[in-house]
Amino acid sequence: MLNPEKFVLTTEAGFDALAASWRQLETQVAHLLPFQTFDWNRVWWTVFSDSSWFHKDELAICTLYQDQQLVAVMPLTNTHVGFHNLFIYRYVRPFGADPNLTEIRIPLTLPAYTEIILQQWEDLSKQETFGLTEFQVIHTREHAAHFLATNTAVHPLETRDIPNFILHLDTDWPSFKTSLKRNIKESLRHCYNSLARDNLQARLQVWRGNAEVRQNVDAFYALHNARATATGTVEHPDYFADDKHRSFIMALLDSPFASRIMLFGLELGGKTVAMRMAFAMGDELYLYYSGYDLHYAKYSIMTTLQAEIIQWAFTQGLKRINLSVGDDVSKTRWGPAVIHYVEYQCVKNNPWRRNLGKNILKMRKLRKSWSVGKQE
Repeated sequence: MLNPEKFVLTTEAGFDALAASWRQLETQVAHLLPFQTFDWNRVWWTVFSDSSWFHKDELAICTLYQDQQLVAVMPLTNTHVGFHNLFIYRYVRPFGADPNLTEIRIPLTLPAYTEIILQQWEDLSKQETFGLTEFQVIHTREHAAHFLATNTAVHPLETRDIPNFILHLDTDWPSFKTSLKRNIKESLRHCYNSLARDNLQARLQVWRGNAEVRQNVDAFYALHNARATATGTVEHPDYFADDKHRSFIMALLDSPFASRIMLFGLELGGKTVAMRMAFAMGDELYLYYSGYDLHYAKYSIMTTLQAEIIQWAFTQGLKRINLSVGDDVSKTRWGPAVIHYVEYQCVKNNPWRRNLGKNILKMRKLRKSWSVGKQE
């Protein structure tokens, strides 16, 4: 019978003391995400946590122990707006409240303890005595729905689906390529034929770890920025225009996580024209953000880079490529499997908090639409 001990850590000393057991748990979890690692979360807290007179982020790291072994950890920020104990508003959410740098924010847990760690949301809701607390619950659609169905003290106000696309590398590159749909096969032929007509040979460059990534990361930022300026295609913001976001990557490179960080570059005629950042997660490769030189767009170089990375993954014996989140054709055209995550914005389940929460969400949407309209 599962009867784990529950602890909520609220100090940085307690956070740091988790390092060894958290990293040990990482080795026991299949398909580990970069955002679940101790190093990602510790760096995130250092760079993004905020503390001021009227706004304060506090730690609330939920942990489960079975027979003195860490079996689940869910890092949360407990954000107060107001005078702390007399706050007007509180937001309890997973680490990663950033402009999409942390793409999937789910607990790290052994499978048998998933439902139990999610129940910590209900425990936290019972601590609310004054003001409004908004809870952000994120997990797979199945687990999140089960939690809300069995924990009625928390009421969902809004839902956001987060599809995550996975390529399974069960065969080899020729077999994989044969299994692709006609449109992507035609696209690949166009990519390589158009390069051949102009006497250009595609060459894949692979950089990994602190020293190699640092030498090439400025080129990656420049290409990512170039992609953000592209028109007539899917809009891609420049996620690294903010100095704090670059500082986050630099801090990751100064941590043990650096051994996981990779940059892939597509070289044409001795020039790197497209790049993608990725994270090595055991037998899985997680593909992160990318960028390309717009002058070479006619060659569909991002498709070529993706194909080169997949071929490289086969040579390395990798089992999966995580194409990251977002339902767009650059992912779906490869015929991936999909994991459906969901994010619920919740409040404590009583009438005045439900009504106030709904009104706050309406005001946010109005402010967002007004801001977008002003920019246009």
